Amino acid sequence: MKKYNPLLFFVLKCAAIYFTLVILLFSGFGEGYSSYFRGFGNLLFSSRWENVKISFVPKNSQQTTLAEGHRATNISVRINNQDYHYENGLPVLGELGVNSHLQGYLPTALLLSLFIATPINWKRRLKALGIGILTLHTFIAALLWVVIVGYTETNGIGIYRFGDTMKGIIVWIMQITLVNQIGISFMVPLLFWMGIVGIMGGFRSLIPSRTTHI
Repeated sequence: MKKYNPLLFFVLKCAAIYFTLVILLFSGFGEGYSSYFRGFGNLLFSSRWENVKISFVPKNSQQTTLAEGHRATNISVRINNQDYHYENGLPVLGELGVNSHLQGYLPTALLLSLFIATPINWKRRLKALGIGILTLHTFIAALLWVVIVGYTETNGIGIYRFGDTMKGIIVWIMQITLVNQIGISFMVPLLFWMGIVGIMGGFRSLIPSRTTHI
């Protein structure tokens, strides 16, 4: 009897899990994740800097289609640097939009799909998944930091008050991040999966075994 191709089975299983998670996003699960994402952002940044107040809040946006709604920014990041005030004494406030679906949900969904579909024993799989989730969230937090700092440095409410050279580097990274957000959502989880599974020696499970038939 001819054995199945483990690599092909992995790809099909991964695709099925990923599209199931995407369907859940479009069926209303996305709002729950957005609430989690706001909590994640507030936990990391609300009191990260002295005299700077940052809050992640829902953004009321209008869109004509369901797909457009998932591409649009759905969270407002409100920033108040209390060291800055206008001449009339009012604080200088800033607000930028982020998309929790592109920046958090889709990368996490792909990472989950890859690890769940990987044909290694469940103990190693769960360990690898835990490392992957932690690594991915660290990356998401770093991107949020770049976007927030880049925005404040270019809008007169700078947190670090960088010089022109450093400010240019931060803005350049921010622009690359925003322009390539969809690509990042797919490439980063894939790279993390490859690195973690490769270190654990899990790729051997995806290689079809060769048997000799007489």
